[in-house]
Amino acid sequence: MSMQDKYDCAFLGILQNEGEISKFMDCLFSFLYRKTDFFVSLNSSTDQVGFPPGVAEKIVFSAFKKYESLALRNLKRKLAEKSKLCQSAVKPEDEVTEIDHTEEVIADKVMASVDVAGSETPVAVKDNGAEIETSLQTDTSCTKSPTRSEGQETSESTAAAKEQTSRLISTERKNTDKGSDKSKSSADAGDDDDDCDPELARLQKIFQANPESYNGAIRDTYSWSQSITDVDVRVKVPKHIMKGKDVTVEIGRKHLKVSCKAVEGHVVTVVDGDLTWECHKDECVWSLVPGEHVHVNLEKVEERWWDALLTDESKINVRKIDPSRPMTDLDDEAQAKIEEMMYNEHQKRLGRPQSHENKVHAMLEKAWDAEGSPFKGQPFDPSKINVSSGGMM
Repeated sequence: MSMQDKYDCAFLGILQNEGEISKFMDCLFSFLYRKTDFFVSLNSSTDQVGFPPGVAEKIVFSAFKKYESLALRNLKRKLAEKSKLCQSAVKPEDEVTEIDHTEEVIADKVMASVDVAGSETPVAVKDNGAEIETSLQTDTSCTKSPTRSEGQETSESTAAAKEQTSRLISTERKNTDKGSDKSKSSADAGDDDDDCDPELARLQKIFQANPESYNGAIRDTYSWSQSITDVDVRVKVPKHIMKGKDVTVEIGRKHLKVSCKAVEGHVVTVVDGDLTWECHKDECVWSLVPGEHVHVNLEKVEERWWDALLTDESKINVRKIDPSRPMTDLDDEAQAKIEEMMYNEHQKRLGRPQSHENKVHAMLEKAWDAEGSPFKGQPFDPSKINVSSGGMM
């Protein structure tokens, strides 16, 4: 469960009790008004709590724009998927499998070096960087038997070549298998080193506990978090940075640069580096939280977990992050099913009828007082009816 999803039950409970989005938002801002300094303005330098004028409003607007852009991207993705489904009516051609030509190459090298007359010719075959020199010989010290034909000599030479080829192929396959085993063992050893490093494990726990570095990391001048589809970067800025014109953000397909004005007036580069993986630069957005940070949202080109934001920073262990996906990435049917399960769980805790029980009760209530019903004239009491999870009574 992600940091955002863990509060869904509480929010669903409020929303179900209020019944409308406007009343839900009123409850949320009422809480901020009564229990926090969100609506307190810093009118003088002596004030200790609150926000500078207009900052609270910008925070709300920034959060709204962030999730509005996510909603638009999800809509575009769904439309693109539907378009692909419509275009995939024609079945794709059968996949062409690659053929390993190792045996053919070695055989051709050996056979090309064999003289059909039976002469001795050395053959050099590369085997993982080392050359194996072979010599296919025939006994030239003996005279030919008058009963042996040229065709018989050619057949014997060819048989010898094939036998030598088989030995070479067997040797090359063994060496290839050894190389694969070594690569696999070295990769496993690298993973074990990451798992056994107590300092990396400690830092990873700190990163996961902070919403601004969830599934990401905290660096000197910035922090970053990620989901399977996008990356959120928060670049620190000085307290005197209060307006967007004081900040310059350049987002490339695989590059990020953030600069801001210093107190003296010159431009200072805060972040400038190549991204680990590519992003859709036209879909990326950024906003300024005055006096705190620049928030940059990057949409990934590929759905994969990044082990670093920039290529020159230390890598995190992606095996230790939360791999769950946001519910908005699922199709409409799956989202509806999950919402129904969450609603049923909430109703069960409150001792109220669940969705399948409500459907059965609604059907029975219509038929209860219908013409010909044995219960006509009697009040409908759903508490007397036991409905199973499958909707059966």
